[in-house]
Amino acid sequence: MKPTFKHYLSIAFALVAIFLSGYGIGFLLGERKGRHPQPLSQSKNPSSSTGSDFDWTAWEHSTGQIIEDVIRDLTPEQLQAIRLEITETSARIRAARQSGRKEFRDLNERLRQHLTPEQQAKLPGASPD
Repeated sequence: MKPTFKHYLSIAFALVAIFLSGYGIGFLLGERKGRHPQPLSQSKNPSSSTGSDFDWTAWEHSTGQIIEDVIRDLTPEQLQAIRLEITETSARIRAARQSGRKEFRDLNERLRQHLTPEQQAKLPGASPD
């Protein structure tokens, strides 16, 4: 029996189906292995608003170093002024983060006033951090 176009088409569809099945299974297995969900016990505590989760000193140093590397002809006075600006900006960012966390905690407490105890138990944490 000589193969017809219908036979070739059936084989082609079967190969496509096998390929797509393999791709789907590989995607699903790879997706599960690639994810590393953070356990709740290691999540950031919104009440610890010290900024210890980020190395601000290293950020200040690397930011200053990038500027020095890009603009090589800075005077000592300019370097000192730039470092001071970076340090002050770092302090303002930390204060803003603390203020933002406090706002989220305050919002959470205000929301609790409108909820039943059962609903309060379902209320998510105070901060998106």
